[in-house]
Amino acid sequence: MKLQLVFEVCACESDQSLLLARKVFDGAGGVIGRGPGCDWVIPDASRVLSSHHGLIGYREGRYFLTDISRNGIGIANSPERLRKGQARLISDDDVFELGVLTIRARLLESPRPSDELLAPVAVPIPDDAFLSLDPLHGLDLDRQMQATSDDLEALSKSADEQAVWADHYGADCEHVVLPRRQDPSMEVAAVPAVATPPSTDEVFWSQFAAVLGVDLTALDTPAREALAIKVARLFRVTIEGLQQGLRTREELNNELGMAPFAGQGTGQNPLKVYSNTDAALAAMLDTRELGQLPAVRAITQVHLELQVHQVALLAACRNAMRNARAVFEPSHLLGCFASQGKPAGFFSDGGRWRAYQRYYQRVVAQEQLNDRPLAGDFAKAYEEQVRLISSLHIDFPG
Repeated sequence: MKLQLVFEVCACESDQSLLLARKVFDGAGGVIGRGPGCDWVIPDASRVLSSHHGLIGYREGRYFLTDISRNGIGIANSPERLRKGQARLISDDDVFELGVLTIRARLLESPRPSDELLAPVAVPIPDDAFLSLDPLHGLDLDRQMQATSDDLEALSKSADEQAVWADHYGADCEHVVLPRRQDPSMEVAAVPAVATPPSTDEVFWSQFAAVLGVDLTALDTPAREALAIKVARLFRVTIEGLQQGLRTREELNNELGMAPFAGQGTGQNPLKVYSNTDAALAAMLDTRELGQLPAVRAITQVHLELQVHQVALLAACRNAMRNARAVFEPSHLLGCFASQGKPAGFFSDGGRWRAYQRYYQRVVAQEQLNDRPLAGDFAKAYEEQVRLISSLHIDFPG
């Protein structure tokens, strides 16, 4: 038994006119979204619905729904959501949430063409139709039939019965219109347009556009392939930059005498394990490596570590400045000289000592009023170093 998949919009937050929208999939799949190339185009002014939001598949008499969107597909009255790129079996009366839309799935038996009772076809009566009704002709026929013996009648009955019946009742049989049932017509009642299943290339480009977050409907196949190659090139440049950032961080840690950074999570990060970019890419794209972080987690972890390193350096610089100033605090100097048992000759001149105390208090007050304590010589040295390093990479390819 062949089933049809019927989708009906049962709720819409943005456009109430969509409550009457429905789509029939009859033994084939298709794409749902607001893009013009979809099999079921659903307008959405809020743009919460993706241009290619859901993919309908049909295999072995069953229908499946795959999420290829940016905002995902949910199950009504349930915290469950479809996993992106993974097909889910559609059951009768399932309710899905696509952005601001709520659609219900119905599995119905496909309609069959029924037999039709057609009107009889009128046949014109010829001019000699009633000649056989002549009474004299009928008497001659009866006389001949009575004169025939039983033996001859038995021999000729099978051969002459049809001709005699036709001569006697020809007008009634051949020229009287009788209703009859016609053979089933080959014409089938109009069926709603069936969505043709998208090709493998279209499914790939729909998923590629959804993950990348770029609308590819305006691009032809050569332009899409060129875009995919550009994305691969950008991915390689990004991996090279992340590995260089990790090496620079390790050199700074060694210069400052700090321990290596301990990353969060379990598993080996291929960006740290492999110094060669080709080896790192091969390891990240090979899911068979055991004990290794997935590629997404590995890249996210490195970005987080570099951000933590920058913030930690800023906090360390501020703390170093505060500690350096505290070393020259007057009471701290008195305590240091007293603990060392040295004569307090430095403090014998009361005028100079009081002037030093006033100067120190003025420096502390200026630092408290300044919201950017590192904006002086530190900032100038930083800007000069950035300018020098940037001049070395002014001709960076790409």
